[in-house]
Amino acid sequence: MPESAYQRLPWQEEIWFRLQQARKQERLPHALLFTGPAGVGKVNFAFAFTQSLLCAQADDRGEPCGVCRHCHLLLTGNHPDFQWIGPEEGSKSGEIRIASVRELTKDVSLTTQSGGYKVVIVSPADRMNSAAANSLLKTLEEPVSNTLLMLISDNPSRLLPTIRSRCQQFTFPYPEQNEAIAWLTERVASGDPESLLALAGGAPLLALDMLGDDTITKRQSAFKAFIDLSQARIDPVKIAAEWSKQDDKQLLEWLTGWLVDMLRLQVTGQPPLLYNREDKQALQRMAQPLNSAALQRFLLQVYEARRLTDNNLNSQLMLEKLLIDWYACLHRAGR
Repeated sequence: MPESAYQRLPWQEEIWFRLQQARKQERLPHALLFTGPAGVGKVNFAFAFTQSLLCAQADDRGEPCGVCRHCHLLLTGNHPDFQWIGPEEGSKSGEIRIASVRELTKDVSLTTQSGGYKVVIVSPADRMNSAAANSLLKTLEEPVSNTLLMLISDNPSRLLPTIRSRCQQFTFPYPEQNEAIAWLTERVASGDPESLLALAGGAPLLALDMLGDDTITKRQSAFKAFIDLSQARIDPVKIAAEWSKQDDKQLLEWLTGWLVDMLRLQVTGQPPLLYNREDKQALQRMAQPLNSAALQRFLLQVYEARRLTDNNLNSQLMLEKLLIDWYACLHRAGR
């Protein structure tokens, strides 16, 4: 398969095989819903499957040739039978608006220019606003022959139940640790792939992205502030002000990892899995005097904050409340 083709990932072979079998038997549904955690390659798979459907010379396994006219048009972003629907560039809300979906409803009724499939990817589908979701629902209720919609979502519960019920759902889980580490090892020139994977919560693509920006440096800085707060060297409101300038989803993911590791370290000094192996000693010192029930209650608060991050809440106020509550939890433990 040429390097210019879209690459699916090793842990996606089973889903690829099932969809290719359905295609051969002419049982491919008109709408697919790809769910699972961020960073496991759902978008990669959707593009690879799109190329397989549009390629003029795909082999028996559905592998696209990468060199035909249709592959070239898709790889250059100009294929007339492919459409990507997502949030508008620069959108502060990150929503998918109804105007984008209306374009879809006009296009799907047109005859395909290649004579094969017309493919539409909607991602992240859970970011459609109410009007857009209802407009898409009408398209799903009246499917067009040889048109495939692929919806991609990290949070499928945010989709209308009527949309979910009209799609065949495929869940992309985290890959096995050994498989993910082997994949990362081939792509990481420096650093420990196992530690990177743990920091990314088991998501290989997120781990790879961490090397391409200053994520690791930001995380180290955030963890230092977390430690300083536990030792009463910094005010929680000050930390919240600094953290609010960053990606609150990412910060809450880190905070979740620290808390989960602390709970694991309370059970045993050598847990089989830690998200933050290099911070084990610092986390263990913090965890030792804490009440497990209080730690679990605070973790539930963080989970709830993560659930609400897409609701355009005031990030700084949310972080202030969490960090003040965490400081109080530490204080009650005698710190």
